[in-house]
Amino acid sequence: MFKTIKYNDQYLAKILLKRTLLFILFVMTVLFLPWYWSIIRLLYNQWQVGAFNQVNWFMICLPLVISLWVLGYFGWFIPWLYRVYALDHDNLIAHYLSSIEIRQLLSLLVVSKGFYDTDSDEKGQYVKYFPKIRVKFLFKTGQLMIEQPVDGQKYMQQFSKGEFDTAVEIALLADKQTTEFAKNKMTSTFAFEPIKFRRKLLELEARKGVLQVAKGIDWKFDKFYNALIAGNVGTGKSYTMFSIIGQLLTLTKYVDILDPKNSDLASLKHLPELEGHVFSDVNDITKCVADYYDKMMKRAEIMERKKSKGVIGSYFDFNFAPSFLIFDEFGAFTEMGDSLPYGSDERTNFDLAMSKMSQIAMLGRELGFYILIGMQRPGTDSLPTSIRNQLNLRINMGVPTPEVKRMMFPDTQKEFHPLSNDLKGWGFIQSGNEEVRSFFAPEIPKDFNLHEYMREQIAKREVA
Repeated sequence: MFKTIKYNDQYLAKILLKRTLLFILFVMTVLFLPWYWSIIRLLYNQWQVGAFNQVNWFMICLPLVISLWVLGYFGWFIPWLYRVYALDHDNLIAHYLSSIEIRQLLSLLVVSKGFYDTDSDEKGQYVKYFPKIRVKFLFKTGQLMIEQPVDGQKYMQQFSKGEFDTAVEIALLADKQTTEFAKNKMTSTFAFEPIKFRRKLLELEARKGVLQVAKGIDWKFDKFYNALIAGNVGTGKSYTMFSIIGQLLTLTKYVDILDPKNSDLASLKHLPELEGHVFSDVNDITKCVADYYDKMMKRAEIMERKKSKGVIGSYFDFNFAPSFLIFDEFGAFTEMGDSLPYGSDERTNFDLAMSKMSQIAMLGRELGFYILIGMQRPGTDSLPTSIRNQLNLRINMGVPTPEVKRMMFPDTQKEFHPLSNDLKGWGFIQSGNEEVRSFFAPEIPKDFNLHEYMREQIAKREVA
């Protein structure tokens, strides 16, 4: 149910606090009314007999003291509910308090942005126009829907351009997911609790052309081909890659993994099921890239022969399985290559591999040959433009630096902020030109074993 935001909602919490305290005072007065009446009779009788100085003033003042104490307690308790209880709980009371806070904040945003008009008459100043903004709370999914006017009024352009949405994202630390336009209005959906969209690693289910990242966030690799995952040590980059590789292994056996720093992914070479598909030595990596490119071109020749007979389509129309080249620590690989002496066989092979990576990035989509690059800090010196421009899924774990933001999400106006100070594995994701969204990577179970997980994923494909 949508609730309309009003001008006076900017004082909503204070108004409700005053009304609550007045109600409590009224209830206390009614409850103590017999006591007050007996006190009045006692004082009257004592006055008549001239024993006013023998009155027990403690008992006389006790109901008033109790009333003031109860009012003081609730005067502290109600703000505590707003500041502490609502943040730590997920129930009807917490939801109601959160809705009050958000409605008040939305009204304050309209006023602070100046999206309203006032006028005055002999009675004083009054609000002449206040935009019709309505809000709907979806606490079960941690979402917020805000309906804004696009009705030809004075501030329509500011709303339609997303100025109010940007202010909401910053003020609520929310994440805009979608915006839909209808007659005279636009409705933006925000996630104000991204943790509720987190999936569990062992519950991920890949399907044809689609990998799950979070609830409502998928990687449709046939549409948003090629991916880049960036993040410093400890941000959850590796585990995010584990979740993607695991799903890929349920779809196809054509997954090659490159890890020049010989870290976690390189350990997969000890799995018999992945023998010949995991490399960490620079020479082996350059050879793998060359082989991957050759396989791509061989498929291109086969498809071209079929198309010469009038058959059209992409790789899946010809019943080819997708192939993936997972290249972690790509920045380290480019640094290693740049340090090789010019003219050496190793340097020649490295330069050739980089050239073929660019070709794979540009030509691979229609042929079903994809790349996923992982690196800590993408930059122009470590990630060539010819490759970077073909990476249509971009994930940054943690809050990106200004330089990384310009590299990863050059067109966004989104303000990035931490999603949690206690939990790891969160970041920001963009598919193509869609909105940049915040997300939590799949939850890793306790006692997680990388090799056992990959074996289980490969077994799912073999059973299917």
